[in-house]
Amino acid sequence: MPGYCMALAAALAALQVAAGDAGAYTNHAGNVISGVVVRLDTRTATISNEMESVRYPLSIFPEAEQRRMAADFGEPQVPPQVERAVAGARKAMARQRKRAEKGLCTQESCDEFCAKTEAALKKYLDRQIEDGVITAAERNALGL
Repeated sequence: MPGYCMALAAALAALQVAAGDAGAYTNHAGNVISGVVVRLDTRTATISNEMESVRYPLSIFPEAEQRRMAADFGEPQVPPQVERAVAGARKAMARQRKRAEKGLCTQESCDEFCAKTEAALKKYLDRQIEDGVITAAERNALGL
């Protein structure tokens, strides 16, 4: 009997580790739904755990959780204002590089400008993560 108990304890520990590896999403009521998002569309999310797959309406989840689900599923949804800020910074750096290529500024000043712009952009994105505007996965999707 002791061997059976040890095997059962090991199986339970393995199951708990597997459950801990799965995602966990909180709905508006504060209930935690554990599992991995296996399907996502504009209205529903299918979340699968070790036992079953259940389809939930997205409306039961807060917007931040919906975005986190999309990022976990591999389809991050970066807010338009953040996309515009990133695009603007990239455009400014590209413009400065073209100026350097044409000899309108030195390569050193171009490199300095691009380094400062990239640092400011990273600081901006860090702030957006702290404020809950974007998730870390969405930031990674931006390539920064």
